[in-house]
Amino acid sequence: MTVTTAATPEQGPADVEPPFSPQLVSEMLRQLDKTIRAHLLYLNNHNNPSYVRSLEQARAVFAPMWEEADAVRLTVTDTAIEWYGQKVFDEPTKASDSLPWTLYKDGLRELTLQKGFEEKELVDFLDIIPKVRHALPNEDDLLTLLWENEFTALQYRYVEVGDESAPLEASPDPGKWPKTGGGATEDPKEAVREAKEEATSGSSGGTSEEQKRSGIVRMEDFDATLYFLDDKEVEFLRLETLREYSTDLRRGVLDSLLDIFEFQVDQLVRAEVLAHIESLMLHLLSAGQYTAVAYLLHEASLTLERARDVQPETKERLASLAARLSEPAALSQLLEAMDAAPTLPSSEDLNALFGQLRPTALSTVFSWLPRVQNAGLRPLLESAATRIAESATGELVKLIADPSHDVALEAIRRCGAMRAVAGVSAMARVLEHGDRDLRLAALSALGEIGSPGALQAMERALSDDDRDLRVQAARTLMTRQYRPALQRVEAAVKGKARESDRTERLAFFELYGALCGDGGIAYLDSLLNAKAGLFARKEDPELRACAAVALGRVGTPAARESLQRAEGDKDVVVRNAVGRALRGGMTQ
Repeated sequence: MTVTTAATPEQGPADVEPPFSPQLVSEMLRQLDKTIRAHLLYLNNHNNPSYVRSLEQARAVFAPMWEEADAVRLTVTDTAIEWYGQKVFDEPTKASDSLPWTLYKDGLRELTLQKGFEEKELVDFLDIIPKVRHALPNEDDLLTLLWENEFTALQYRYVEVGDESAPLEASPDPGKWPKTGGGATEDPKEAVREAKEEATSGSSGGTSEEQKRSGIVRMEDFDATLYFLDDKEVEFLRLETLREYSTDLRRGVLDSLLDIFEFQVDQLVRAEVLAHIESLMLHLLSAGQYTAVAYLLHEASLTLERARDVQPETKERLASLAARLSEPAALSQLLEAMDAAPTLPSSEDLNALFGQLRPTALSTVFSWLPRVQNAGLRPLLESAATRIAESATGELVKLIADPSHDVALEAIRRCGAMRAVAGVSAMARVLEHGDRDLRLAALSALGEIGSPGALQAMERALSDDDRDLRVQAARTLMTRQYRPALQRVEAAVKGKARESDRTERLAFFELYGALCGDGGIAYLDSLLNAKAGLFARKEDPELRACAAVALGRVGTPAARESLQRAEGDKDVVVRNAVGRALRGGMTQ
């Protein structure tokens, strides 16, 4: 076996553009990793349909790549496999089941796959990886196993483990074994014997054979023990030990369970896996491992898409994990625990968990928003409520009629903030039958929506029994310039509004002035500039001031002319109102 040296598009420096899409190489490696897992799962049953299907898929992903090149050379690091300087397969940790780490730890640094590898040598390669990944007893290391199989479509380059500064060695010719000092020998046993002799001669320091047999204990005999490692080696072992103990094994356990569920078609096996997943999910929630729970819920949905021959009841059971977490009892208990906790998990963890909630969780989230005491939890819960509401408008509209006052109030506010036209009819019913707080919130939300249907519902509120609703409706309709309300408003300013308090009277007259145009000037002028005479009765000054404000809203030349006739009025309230109306009219 030799290393290819011809100029091919198989590999290049990091700053060179790849000859074809790295996605093809990435897909090949991902499927290869899945097939390795399946190979280990069905180690003693390679006729299993799931394994055969996985093997066929692995062979199929090579075809698009061979259409672009005849060979692909990959660089291996401890956490990734790279091609043209780009990571085409990435594992964030050096887990024992990581493909990059499995290759890297035994010294392999480059791997070249040639066209035809998937047909001739793929199964032999699949046999090797589980042996070195799980350190099966009485098995050699990766390089030895690769050498023994005498691959031709697979080539590799390696370094001596522990000596990264040494130049890369090429894979030996088939049938030969590399020697430490260069060259090759036909017999691997001979290579081992030579290596042992070299190590003995280097450490004995000229000790005679007679001294070796004397039975005297010498410090030299212990030079290879842990206590005589150099500082760099000790530090490496310390860091690796810390990394191993700090590694979260939960995700690996979840991956294993979901892989078994995907590849095992036996219903009893899948039922047992589901029981373990449900139990593990409870433990993760109680331990505050919300990222792991979110990962489980996300991967469970993907597993259901890939798995074959899943019984309907089994599929429903796995798919309902997120729905069960979104149920009021479960979610309320979870939020209560978060609210009482002295410290919260990171916002990324909580956002990942809340991102898996179903629309049915909206009612529970709304009911908790007014009660949350934890300042860190509130914005995350607000964000979750917004996300769910935006993705499930139907559920949001349904909650407008919820029996819970807090839930209905929050649903109305969200509809207004989202300008959800779908909620107009539900809020119109609230205006007729809801309590005062809900009716005020519905009126405000309808104003934010501003659709014809929303404004029509607001127009009916002009005749409401509640004074605050009438005032708010009048002010909102004025900003919206809703002219269909003119008839109702004109009846009010000529009737009931004349007798109301100053705030309501002013709101209705302003709305009338904004809608009536020149057609309403005659009536307003009759209020403001009543005919003088001995027996003429002047209108109430405040009513005349409201008429002046309305004329200012009309803002036409005829309206200004009417205002100018009242500039010298003796009543200070009227005179001030006229002055403000004229200034406002000139700036319009």
